[in-house]
Amino acid sequence: MDFSTLIQKKEKVVSKIQNINFNHDHSKYWIESLFIHKSDMKFSGGDGSFNKIDYINYCLYLTGAVSYCQSVGGTIEKSVSAFDGDIILPYKYVQNRLSRYMLNTELKVALSNLIKSEIDYYLYDGSLYSFLVQTNNHMTVNGKKLEETIFDYYKEYSRIIRSKIFEEITSGCISSAVDISFENSLNEEQKIALEQLEYLILLSEITKYQKKMVGIAKTSKMNIYFENALIPDLALFSRCKKSGYSIPVDLISEKVNKNFYKNVDYFKKFGIDLKNLYYQFVKLEDNSGILCATSFEKLDETFYSNLKEISVSGYPYILKKSHENVKIENSDVLKFARLLGIYEESDRDSNLKF
Repeated sequence: MDFSTLIQKKEKVVSKIQNINFNHDHSKYWIESLFIHKSDMKFSGGDGSFNKIDYINYCLYLTGAVSYCQSVGGTIEKSVSAFDGDIILPYKYVQNRLSRYMLNTELKVALSNLIKSEIDYYLYDGSLYSFLVQTNNHMTVNGKKLEETIFDYYKEYSRIIRSKIFEEITSGCISSAVDISFENSLNEEQKIALEQLEYLILLSEITKYQKKMVGIAKTSKMNIYFENALIPDLALFSRCKKSGYSIPVDLISEKVNKNFYKNVDYFKKFGIDLKNLYYQFVKLEDNSGILCATSFEKLDETFYSNLKEISVSGYPYILKKSHENVKIENSDVLKFARLLGIYEESDRDSNLKF
């Protein structure tokens, strides 16, 4: 790359950065707290990952989710984990489908923790909002909108898919997508619709434990508190130096988020009844990083005090540990390929020969 022309833009770009407007009063939303109201509480939490190799005829992938648990004052312990691998067929919408497979695995691991372990809270690594909007309905199946097809399939296949999900959780053999015997008789779009349906059924089961689910994210691009600002809420709240938390905002309110409000209405068709989804920021220690918290129930100072007790440098250690141990490297997928006896080159490498 020739940077000689790009360097001419230095002054302009630096000026834009220096002129970002931070003059928004975050203090009117911020409640300072030392978080000293701890109690007996047990947390579990996890993270997911996926990686792939693209071959000319198919995509080989690995997905995984890892979770740990920890009580206030206790040591960290391994909890449920799951890894799965397969090929993507039909070879379409690969990135979206792999993201969904990863989310399915994460939700099954979370559900297993909620069912089998006596925990007070499950910490999802990320935003609850993000996994609620992972619905890609911009395609048709046999001339019908995807969302219409999914609802038709819900009436016909939801019982068998739900049964398969609980078979996996009971046995501990969690997969990224349930194995359905009649799948071979379906066309490409129908298979993808069933994958989306499995995700919605998992959401319906997870939301039965709404009081225990909390999303914790290090990043957020949302702009709700300061809608006239040109930067995310997180950037403004990160300027708070003292520990504390922001007054929560309900994302389900039509006044706050009209598009998400429509999603919530759609969820009701599948037995997912969401009353609230609270969005707020928290700094567990002075001068530590800011976290975005999402929850179906309001979180109080006792919750945050206990969260602080299981955190290191202002971040829950069970999530840090999960993130470190769930990573799927390129070498892992290549090793999986070799175990399967696959020695062909990826599509990119093979095409470079021509």
